[in-house]
Amino acid sequence: MLTFYSVIVLEVVFLMILLVIMANTNDLLSQHKRKLFLLLFFCIILSIIAEWSGSMTVLFNGRYRQLHIWTKVLELSMTPVVPFICAQILNYSVDTSRKNKWVYYILTLHTVLEVLSAFAGFIFYVDSNGVFCHGPFYWIYLVTYLGGSVYVLWSGYQISRQYQNKNKIILVMLLAFLLGGVAANQLDKSVKSAWLTVAIVVTLLYIFYNDMVQRVDEMTMLLNRSSYNNRLSRLREPVTIQFFDVDFFRSVNEQYGRSYGDQCLRAIGDIIRDIYGQHGKCYRVGGDKFCVILDSADQSITVLNERFFAAMEEYRGTDPHFPYISLGYARHELSGTDIQDTVQAAESNMYRNKGRNKIKYGPIPHPAIRENTSLDAYKIGEKQKSDMPMLDTSGLTSRMFTAFSATSERSYIYLCNMDTRVSRWSPNAVKYFNLPGEYMFNAGTIWESYIHPQDRKMYHDDIEAVFSGRSMVHELEYRVRNHLGEYVVCTCRGVVLKGNGVDPDLFAGTIINHGIVDDVDPVTNLHTNSEFTKSIQRLIEERSAACVIKLGIEHFRHVNAMYGHQGGDQVLRLFGMELQELVGNKGRVFRLEGAKFAFYMYNVSCDEAREIFRRIRLGAENCIQINNLRIPLRIYGGAVMLDNQHSYNDYIVRSSLIYAMEQSLENYRSELVFNEDIPQAVNVKNIQLHTDIHRSAMEGCRNFFLCYQPIVSFSTGKVIGAEALLRWKQEPYGVVPPDSFIPWLESDPAFIQVGNWILRQAIEETRPLRQADPAFILNVNIAGTQLEHRGFREDVLNILADTGCPPENLCLELTERCRHMNFEFLSDELKFFRSHGIMIAVDDFGTGTSSLTLLLQLPVSEIKVDRFFLSEIFTNDNYRYLVEGILQLSRKAGLSTCVEGIETQEQYELIASLGGYCYQGYYASKPVPIEGFLDFYWEKMGCE
Repeated sequence: MLTFYSVIVLEVVFLMILLVIMANTNDLLSQHKRKLFLLLFFCIILSIIAEWSGSMTVLFNGRYRQLHIWTKVLELSMTPVVPFICAQILNYSVDTSRKNKWVYYILTLHTVLEVLSAFAGFIFYVDSNGVFCHGPFYWIYLVTYLGGSVYVLWSGYQISRQYQNKNKIILVMLLAFLLGGVAANQLDKSVKSAWLTVAIVVTLLYIFYNDMVQRVDEMTMLLNRSSYNNRLSRLREPVTIQFFDVDFFRSVNEQYGRSYGDQCLRAIGDIIRDIYGQHGKCYRVGGDKFCVILDSADQSITVLNERFFAAMEEYRGTDPHFPYISLGYARHELSGTDIQDTVQAAESNMYRNKGRNKIKYGPIPHPAIRENTSLDAYKIGEKQKSDMPMLDTSGLTSRMFTAFSATSERSYIYLCNMDTRVSRWSPNAVKYFNLPGEYMFNAGTIWESYIHPQDRKMYHDDIEAVFSGRSMVHELEYRVRNHLGEYVVCTCRGVVLKGNGVDPDLFAGTIINHGIVDDVDPVTNLHTNSEFTKSIQRLIEERSAACVIKLGIEHFRHVNAMYGHQGGDQVLRLFGMELQELVGNKGRVFRLEGAKFAFYMYNVSCDEAREIFRRIRLGAENCIQINNLRIPLRIYGGAVMLDNQHSYNDYIVRSSLIYAMEQSLENYRSELVFNEDIPQAVNVKNIQLHTDIHRSAMEGCRNFFLCYQPIVSFSTGKVIGAEALLRWKQEPYGVVPPDSFIPWLESDPAFIQVGNWILRQAIEETRPLRQADPAFILNVNIAGTQLEHRGFREDVLNILADTGCPPENLCLELTERCRHMNFEFLSDELKFFRSHGIMIAVDDFGTGTSSLTLLLQLPVSEIKVDRFFLSEIFTNDNYRYLVEGILQLSRKAGLSTCVEGIETQEQYELIASLGGYCYQGYYASKPVPIEGFLDFYWEKMGCE
């Protein structure tokens, strides 16, 4: 037995020496962990040699009793050290800051007691024959050893939790194997299996630890990318895959240092593990990128994400610099779909949310971020020019490149030889961005110096992935500085073309410059009005079945006033993103003027369109946030349905959308209004009429003419003014009633020039009246479309100057729809006109949205009492009381009043008795062309 035992001891010693060599050359182990493993192996070598030495002394019948005693002291003192070192190795993996000083105190005390026992024999003793015996307090040794074993078990439990229960069973089996070997040794001293068992367990622990190190990210203690790839390859059940990415992490490192960045990553890893660890596996798959793979039967991903964001906000309460996180997930079902499709879908959702967060929170400002100056670009350019004759242009001189590069002013192509790193770029790009030349060496670095500082990391990482072979495709949108020093948005798409061994690998692609033309809105990156018009024309030409919807945001000036124009732009961007997400690939979204948007969707019914509008409204009310502050928006909208039977043109569609939007705002409580829902709107029955009217408006207001209705003084009976009223006449329609086209026409952008024509024509035609009576007042109705037009103020003043009409002779009448406009804006516009002497009247006062507030807060000169009050003025005293009250209040407030709709002698006499100032109606005259009005005026003047 001794011979066999000696061989076993030699093999264990040799095994430990082999492990010492392996640990000392293991680059996966940190210096501290390497020292712990070396200490562990040396302790085992020392202990098993001590045990063997003591066993050998028995052969000499007590001659070497003292040697046996001290070898036992060494062995029994070292035995509990081994499990405690194992536990420390595991604890160090869980938390590097953990310091358990009580372990050293216990081991020191135990060693002291073993040394004292060598003299007193209370734990062990060696009899006169050299035989090892247990003392009365041998349990001290057993408790210490078993305590170390329990400590190892506890540390194993901790590390299994930290590493998401990975290899927990292995740790438990190792401990059971160890305890079994030690128990056999205690029951039969001749077995001598304890240290052999320990050596085997420690060897397996070393193997286990190395496997763990290779599968776990040391910084965050999450599983690493290798584990992630292995899990994906073994997936055989439905799962949810979710990715996380730290927003602006490069800025965090640059401003606060990499140590703080590492601290953030560790904190994020802890939060991810705490929230998702019980429901699946958590991985760190890149620098600042994480992933969780959740089992199908676990808690809802939405609930977990809410808990995650709540935990992030709680941590941010203690650290305001803590970065934000973007995430996105996708569900993988076992229905034949490729797992990589699910991964790409989850990453796509994450990057879309990352774009939103970029708008919401913006980058971390850092004064060290500095754009390359023009001097930097000049130096690069000069170096390139000096090197130009030396550049290897092989593979880049194709005539096809020359042909395609000349086909567009805003779409550029590039071609890069990936072996020589020499690129060729479109001459138009070279000119527009002031690049060093058509041929450039290391063009990616040069181009990066032109990219906006906030977009450079994104570009750098993506282009590095291409040239390192990790990606075959390059597709990004970023901002680039042009030759004027302005930043424009560019979309770059490229692909790697692998060579055949003879021809080089090429990297080729296109760059679309969205700054060349205004078909892309720089605020929202959506296509603009011009593109919307082209799309409508294409839908009409193709006879497509589609629903076209135009949206507006109510009172958006309040958003600009509260959050500034930058905040307002962020709101518009976020709202545009919400629209794009809802519309998806079923249509197209546009940013129009101001706070208005439009989109179309193919093959949707009216009910489906209303449901989409409801979801847009819900998103506008709840999903728009700036710096965690929710900004509820209220929207309104109009819609037109197109199908293969329609005969609309793009003018009619656009005008109908505007009219439907206004009806939504005024009469339908901001619900989605379809053109077909509105009486007298454009429809298949009158489409030709409205087409002809629109054409007339675009052709210099051909076939339009004006009629005038006199305004007569109650006190003198004189004609003191006139209201100009628009009419249209064309065969075969004859004179078209104004109610049939004016409400719609006022919504048409063409009404801007129609309104200017009305004003100029009316002033010119009434010139003789002002010459006869310098106090003669001309009333002209203005529409909301005109007031919203930026050039309206200048147009009015220019027309007055051109015609020589004094501003005091002009009165602008606010129609009903004007009073729905933003109050501050309306007040500013009217104050401008009043400051130039132009009078302001409120038309149809007493109905609709008119109120006493208008009289108090707007610079109004006159109110025109609506004809509605005359309908029952003789049968209902309340009508008479209201009219009398309006007239008296206006007189006391210094406002003139004009009562509309007086048609009979009785009405005339009653209003005169109530104190009316002037009137308008068929009792005086119906609206007539200027010739008839002049005859009426001279007749009145002649009678007096």
